[in-house]
Amino acid sequence: MNLTKSIPTALVTCLCLLLSLSSCGPKQVEEINIGYIGPLSVRAVDLGVDPSNAMQLAIDQYNANRADGEPKINLFIEDDQWNPKNAIPVYNKLREEHNVEIVFVSNTNSNIRLQEKILEDGVILVNPLNNGKQLNVLNKNTFQVAKDTEQANGLIAIRIIELGLKKVALFQFPNVYMTRASEEVERLLDNANIEIHVVPTEVGQTTFKKQLEQLKSEEHDAYVFFGYKEFGFAMKEARDMGITAPFFGSTVLLDPEFYNNSEGAIIGTEYPFFTPADGNRILVNEFLADFEKQFNKKPVSVWPTMQAYDATNLVLSRVRTINQSKDVDSPFDDWLRESLLKVNYYQGICGNIAIKKEGGSKGIYFSLYKYDSKENPIVKVKR
Repeated sequence: MNLTKSIPTALVTCLCLLLSLSSCGPKQVEEINIGYIGPLSVRAVDLGVDPSNAMQLAIDQYNANRADGEPKINLFIEDDQWNPKNAIPVYNKLREEHNVEIVFVSNTNSNIRLQEKILEDGVILVNPLNNGKQLNVLNKNTFQVAKDTEQANGLIAIRIIELGLKKVALFQFPNVYMTRASEEVERLLDNANIEIHVVPTEVGQTTFKKQLEQLKSEEHDAYVFFGYKEFGFAMKEARDMGITAPFFGSTVLLDPEFYNNSEGAIIGTEYPFFTPADGNRILVNEFLADFEKQFNKKPVSVWPTMQAYDATNLVLSRVRTINQSKDVDSPFDDWLRESLLKVNYYQGICGNIAIKKEGGSKGIYFSLYKYDSKENPIVKVKR
């Protein structure tokens, strides 16, 4: 027997066996594709452009610092123009071209339209802007890491009650979010025996003179504008016809086009908002510095940008563990859903966030602010 030849042969055989056994182990997840659907043009761009930038920043930071065994994350962005009719086409594009397994969707109406699709595809949907009763009853693959619709907009009703106002006109944009906001204000004012007249409007409507003339004749002493930049025209028309009653608005008042359309009539409007002072100031300041460094600008509206950053990082904190915590036979959406539902304390820039059993979040709380001037539109209301 030639011992010198048999030893290398045995070593080769052992190495081949080891390689064969290792190849039978669970395959590592090396990359995960995430999609974002939001308004980059037409309407409510402050709810889309900077939030998508914040998501890209979070993902860039994650990829630059990820450890061995943690998957690379890729982000793909689509513009829905804040129109729910575009939700399914752009979602299908993200699935067909990039096979996204997680999709962030800002528009509440779009969330509703995508419910069947995400279940069929085993995709997890995250809303990084809106949260509340309407979204919390959607399917098991839908999550919200955001403000509470009822809490934020209820501040307007509470303020009207504090001021002793008795007859309120509320202009409502026809989408789910503004409808839920209006219903919450109406509920609280009804409980306080305050008269409220909800004024329905149309998408793209730019003149409101007929409605305003009627409301003026009825002597309403408060005007609430729950809608987007087109309501700036309504503010201007109201002031031009001599309506001096106080104005109240929603969380989207800082769209620059809102001010432009109002020609300054927006000044003095009180609205719910979220600033660094409402969150973790130290973490927020670090985020804003990083944001400005990467994109050479500050966010137009800070709250949707901050929420998108938190929502992305919270999801990434779960995804980074996939190769250690996911059973090889478990579907991706089942694994991520169960992982997200275990989040009880996540220290974000907006606050300490928990995920409730129905998929909504808690821990982000808005305050009341005033549009003081074009240069200084965010001033906390003293109460």
